[in-house]
Amino acid sequence: MSADILTRAKRIVVKVGTSVLTERGGDQLSPARVHAIAEQVAAVHRAGRQVLVVTSGAIGAGMRILGYRSRPTELSRLQAASAVGQGRLMHLYESAFAEQGCHAAQLLLTKEDLRGRRRLNAKATLKTLLGAGVIPVINENDSVSVEEIRVGDNDQLAAHVAVLADAQLLMILSDVDGFRPDPRDPTTIARVIHAITPAITRAAGGSTKATSTGGMQTKLSAARIGMAHQIRTLVVNGHDYDVLTGTLLNGEARGTLFTPFAKDGL
Repeated sequence: MSADILTRAKRIVVKVGTSVLTERGGDQLSPARVHAIAEQVAAVHRAGRQVLVVTSGAIGAGMRILGYRSRPTELSRLQAASAVGQGRLMHLYESAFAEQGCHAAQLLLTKEDLRGRRRLNAKATLKTLLGAGVIPVINENDSVSVEEIRVGDNDQLAAHVAVLADAQLLMILSDVDGFRPDPRDPTTIARVIHAITPAITRAAGGSTKATSTGGMQTKLSAARIGMAHQIRTLVVNGHDYDVLTGTLLNGEARGTLFTPFAKDGL
């Protein structure tokens, strides 16, 4: 992929998965991981780019605090975990960004906020925050959402936010290096994908994480939304210490780029 694709994007949505906010092999929210992400976002922000963060992790953080060993299936317990964990999660982000001299703002959205007049209100709020130099930190409002008003998962939420904010690039930070077209060969990563075919869909597995709802299937869904609106989606390994600065500032080719533009990758 061309370095210009990454370095010229002026407005970027960065989706941070639960697995990225925990230490490898663990399930506890890591303040060090939150600070590492915030430090990189701040570096991109200082370079004159606008960054919006869509973060997972609230339910995982709440599960730990409430003593849940596995992700609850009962709605009230899920919402309780989210309510407890969201405060903890946002506190970490605010502290981390403050150390970098940046201001952060929390936005909690439901599907209804992405429709009709409420969509216009959300769009105006994002525009105002970005214009003021504030970094929006966005999550789904899991503490009140029910099935009818849920977006579904934060990969798709991030894609909808990218559309709402007129972003040029969606970056999904995950615990994998990109999309593997052959599940039997973990060393092969597809660098550029122009169309999500049935074969690609079949090659994507589901999530086995106790604290998350995502997986490669949800990332494909997010990429479809982005491609339908002329937005590129880059799936990368969020545990790489310089994944944001390396790609967005230095133009390093990492992960898998889903793009609607035929010229990309030539």
